[in-house]
Amino acid sequence: MSGSPFPFSRPMMAIDQLLAGTPTWDGLSQAMFPAKVADNFDPGEHMKIMLFHFYGTGEGRSIIEWMADLTVRAPFPHVGSMKESAALAAAKHEARTAVGYALLRAIAEGEQLWTQRRSHHEKPA
Repeated sequence: MSGSPFPFSRPMMAIDQLLAGTPTWDGLSQAMFPAKVADNFDPGEHMKIMLFHFYGTGEGRSIIEWMADLTVRAPFPHVGSMKESAALAAAKHEARTAVGYALLRAIAEGEQLWTQRRSHHEKPA
């Protein structure tokens, strides 16, 4: 095991690859539908930049890796042969991965915002 709760998940789903391929906020809203949740999944620019910087630390990276293990890299649960139990397991798995993708989307957008702000503050040579 690679230190994650599920064997082989980290090497196959690197955070950098997940950050590059996370769904949009609208896509995440659809993943959460029809569950009753807040309408606004966008955490705002300040939170996105803060998450990006947190991810840039050793401790932050470790926590984000663990969160990915529990959400987007978690295997689909094994269920019985009944359609109802399979549908319930699928819904739970979708909700769990949507949380992970929301976190990764916020980090990716935080990086974009930080890069934009830095480029606007740099003076031409």
